[in-house]
Amino acid sequence: MQDLERAVTELANAQGAPLVGFAPIERFENAPPQYHPHTIFPPTRTAIAIALPQPRGALKAVEEGCYWQSYNCDSYWYLNEVQAPKILRDIVMLLEQHGHTSVPVHNPFHPRSGRQIREDQPWGPDGMVSLRVIGCAAGLGELGMSKVFLTPQFGPRQRVFAVFTDAVLEPTPLLQEHVCDGCGACARECEANAIGTERTETFEIEGRTFGHAPLDCKACGTVHRGDDPRYSPFWNGSEKPGEKPSYNEFSKHRFRHLAICVGRGCVRACLDHLEKAGRLEAKFHTPMIEGKRWKLNEPPAAGK
Repeated sequence: MQDLERAVTELANAQGAPLVGFAPIERFENAPPQYHPHTIFPPTRTAIAIALPQPRGALKAVEEGCYWQSYNCDSYWYLNEVQAPKILRDIVMLLEQHGHTSVPVHNPFHPRSGRQIREDQPWGPDGMVSLRVIGCAAGLGELGMSKVFLTPQFGPRQRVFAVFTDAVLEPTPLLQEHVCDGCGACARECEANAIGTERTETFEIEGRTFGHAPLDCKACGTVHRGDDPRYSPFWNGSEKPGEKPSYNEFSKHRFRHLAICVGRGCVRACLDHLEKAGRLEAKFHTPMIEGKRWKLNEPPAAGK
């Protein structure tokens, strides 16, 4: 590792990002134009990926059917809007001290919302990239069957962010091992039945194949947001026609994010399997899943 790569890594590590990787722009030669880093920053020569772990307890509290606020506050709002922007900005400022221009790439995106300015902008300004693919290209991990990003350290329990820079930095080797063993727990435990069972969606980076099963994003989103009263504990039967549960409005207003499913299959079941199979570096005293899992599968009685 060269001096600048080491400085970036140490800066990110010190602020809570244990995983840092560097992907040369050549690793995106097969990317669709609308997802290429050049649609966000044309001078990009290197994509820097960082991964911030989600607290395991926030997942465990939902698994026990007890507490959702920690996940929405910490694993969404804090990571996306507090911790990650600070680390990304500090990396950008460090690179500027060495004469390199860089742009922080946050989460989430709102593409296709403007008019095209450049011919090489398929979706106009403020396009998007797949931060999960950036993580793969930077050597941090791979995609699971569910399309969730997996690392050997934390499994599905992190979020990925990026910096695009004109600096030519030493590449991180791609992850050659497989974190996902194709157990299928993600698909079996998905309330939305949104995850396929065969890894048919694939792409290659430097000869290494990455892939995932088909994902029905519309079906996923309905359960993820808690719009289906069969699977959300926050519908209590008092809602008027067209009205959402008060908790949904509270979460969106307070944390600007709303997650009710909290990855029953794609995160929690996956994490539980990988931990019990000994496939992750992180070890814990308390299992993620203990005994029979709670499940509603029916709407609340009206007027309750």
